[in-house]
Amino acid sequence: MGAGGDAMPGRAGPDVRRVAIVGAGPAGLFAARMAGLLLPGAEVEVHERGAPGEASGFGVTLSARTLGGIGEADPDTHRRIVAASRPLSGIEIVLPGARLRYDGFEVASISRHTLLAILREQAEAVGARIRYGDAVAPDALPDADVVVLADGASSACRAVRADGFGTTTLTGTARFVWLGTDAPFGDRTSFAFVRTPHGPMAAHCYPHADAGGTVVAEMDEATWRAAGFGDTGGDAGEGGASGPLGDDALGRLSEVFAEHLNGRKLVGDRARWSRFTVVTNRRWSDGNTVLLGDAAHTAHFTVGSGTKLALEDAIALASALAAHPDRTEAFAAYERARRGPVERTQRLAFPSMRWWESFGRRLDLPPEEFGLHFLTRTAAMTHAALRRRCPDRLAEAEAAYRRAAGDDRPGDARPGHARHAVDTPLRLGSTTLPDRVVPLPATGPRLHELWCPEDPDWSENDVPASLPDADADADGILVRTQGPAWERWHETVRYAAAIRAAHRLPVAVQVPADWREGPGLDADEDTWSARIHLALLAGRIDLIAVTAGL
Repeated sequence: MGAGGDAMPGRAGPDVRRVAIVGAGPAGLFAARMAGLLLPGAEVEVHERGAPGEASGFGVTLSARTLGGIGEADPDTHRRIVAASRPLSGIEIVLPGARLRYDGFEVASISRHTLLAILREQAEAVGARIRYGDAVAPDALPDADVVVLADGASSACRAVRADGFGTTTLTGTARFVWLGTDAPFGDRTSFAFVRTPHGPMAAHCYPHADAGGTVVAEMDEATWRAAGFGDTGGDAGEGGASGPLGDDALGRLSEVFAEHLNGRKLVGDRARWSRFTVVTNRRWSDGNTVLLGDAAHTAHFTVGSGTKLALEDAIALASALAAHPDRTEAFAAYERARRGPVERTQRLAFPSMRWWESFGRRLDLPPEEFGLHFLTRTAAMTHAALRRRCPDRLAEAEAAYRRAAGDDRPGDARPGHARHAVDTPLRLGSTTLPDRVVPLPATGPRLHELWCPEDPDWSENDVPASLPDADADADGILVRTQGPAWERWHETVRYAAAIRAAHRLPVAVQVPADWREGPGLDADEDTWSARIHLALLAGRIDLIAVTAGL
């Protein structure tokens, strides 16, 4: 379907003569645009409590896949977004004393204000009315056949209907704040990690097409409090945002990241410290009301998916309303189309959120190891994907891994191939093992056993701080897995990495005895061999424990 004269005609059934949308963010505005295109007989109205241009935020990034989906649904809006965007070709990780560039991670960056202006104009071009300064009372929704709640993760309208939607929330532990700057960031997204007297701090930085830039400052709770940021704007408590940052806090953050900002300053634009809230809903509709974007679901911003999911939701909802004259059937079709992709994104985003909550525990890793640890914080980044995107960086990490182990044997002589990380020696207690394999039951090294939690919501604060006295002299730790080993692999190695960081001991995980069978490291598929190799290179584990029948 296309925009304007190219749009595929739709038809609004008897239940959809009026569509009211609460919230004029990307989700609400693009939903208004798509409804205007696909439901030409319906009256579409957007209710926004703020004024035009008042929305906070600095920049958003969109992948080529997301832009492609917009292009298929609405070529005219796609053209405008692409024209106003800036392509970014890679990412850079900046550590104390090291800088690593990884190409092959292309996205388009656009100012959030510019994106909202485009979407507003596009919605109005198809007849949607946008009523700014029109706050909707949570308990008195507009009179319409379809009411779309697109008023964000903290939606007050959804909150009063939480039982109907089955809303649950989980609040992360890290503190973050969205800021802006006129510092030049080149053609990449950069992630700067800085040690301060108060604790580790990090900044996510990327430019926009209008020469501005976004900086998201993030740190753990202890660092945030030690630095006094809790005293510079108030603290709203669990799950809430603090008061706006003052000049003092902005100045101190500018000093912390001065090297990465080229001496430029950070600006706040009513910025507030927050903790991320993961929102889920058992049902996305209740009666004539349906959830869209962050009101329906959230995914941590470190996987860059909030705006993506919102725009894709808007396409799916309008398409479902056009295809199903019955409102209830349309809502069901919308949810069927979107729940799978959303839940997949949330499964990827949750470990990324947990990684950022505890990044300071990994700053002592060698740079190449830290870089891989960062890139593989979600299950989406496989060994095959890294080979495609940044093979040189992967080869450097493999060489650094062998050097750290004192292994001066050459790698695989075939071009583009490397010896498996398992075949690297390891000093364990008073013994040097020829490789990274221990059989179970263990007959050599003494391994204390821990079980990976079954609850996927655990954080590194849940990791046991000490071992039992009987195992105080253990040579290492074995992390066992409850349930299917393949399906729980990423969760298991995440826990193993947390145990490794907390106890500074070598850590092993269970793998099946036939893990070497099948394609090798040059395969374009995810295999046991590739997963083990990558977990070793990234410093999540030190050993594998081979178990027959796993």
